[in-house]
Amino acid sequence: MMKILVTGSDGLIGTNILPDLSKQFEIVPAIEEQWDILDRKLGEEIVRAHQPDVLINLAAITNVDGCEDAAELAYRVNTEGAGVLADLCKKYNVKLLHFSTDYVFDGTKGSPYIEEDLPNPINAYGVSKLAGENAIRHQVDDYVIIRTQWLIGLYGRNFVSTIISAAQINESIRVVNDQWGSPTFAFDLAKAITQLMEIDARGIFHVCNRGKATWYDLASRTIEFLGLGTKVIPISTKEYPLPAIRPAYSILSTKKFTTKTGKLMPIWQASLENFVHEYLQHAKGTA
Repeated sequence: MMKILVTGSDGLIGTNILPDLSKQFEIVPAIEEQWDILDRKLGEEIVRAHQPDVLINLAAITNVDGCEDAAELAYRVNTEGAGVLADLCKKYNVKLLHFSTDYVFDGTKGSPYIEEDLPNPINAYGVSKLAGENAIRHQVDDYVIIRTQWLIGLYGRNFVSTIISAAQINESIRVVNDQWGSPTFAFDLAKAITQLMEIDARGIFHVCNRGKATWYDLASRTIEFLGLGTKVIPISTKEYPLPAIRPAYSILSTKKFTTKTGKLMPIWQASLENFVHEYLQHAKGTA
């Protein structure tokens, strides 16, 4: 069985995808070592001790707005940290699977971004993640970089869980309706990772659910599946200002993923309905 060593396994992505990945692979979370990925010496000790086939890097600074005031820290972790891991993977012949973001693009293309499109990040988080991608590409050959977006999972705070909570206590909610993307559900992302590992994929892949949505669309459909009468009021980005600029249209095309794996990513509406059902069941079981 393929052995996968994981950094940052207790974050949003890790807590949501690792339970599914553990059904197919031997997962070794490195959380117990409290691995600082900038510590190359410690990294070497951990890699030598576990001798993994694959290293999944989930360690990152992901607070998009927080990165605006902590750009140096974001660069150190998201860029320099990624470079340290790439160098380790090259030295010990380990495949590196790394996560990036739609925020490497500026959102001005007007159609779904493919992997070959020229990045142009417009916030500090995107800048640090793009630099991390480049550090990996320049240091190691056997890598997979997955660009994903709008992640939704059972564990940890995400947009849909926030909407569910708000809809249960408010008669109306205001949601941005001029930012377009593609929701990504953790259970679909985990399957996609497995499929990429099975074909020994290499390179950059866009992985998200099919179809486009605004945050307003996603909120409206969530409330519809909940069967609540909460009114969703569309607003503009200008009416909900945040420290970091967001791309207006950062939908990712998954055609390359489908071409390489022969698999289609599910449409987001169907996965959202499944997620809402699972979320309510999970909430009932933990109440």
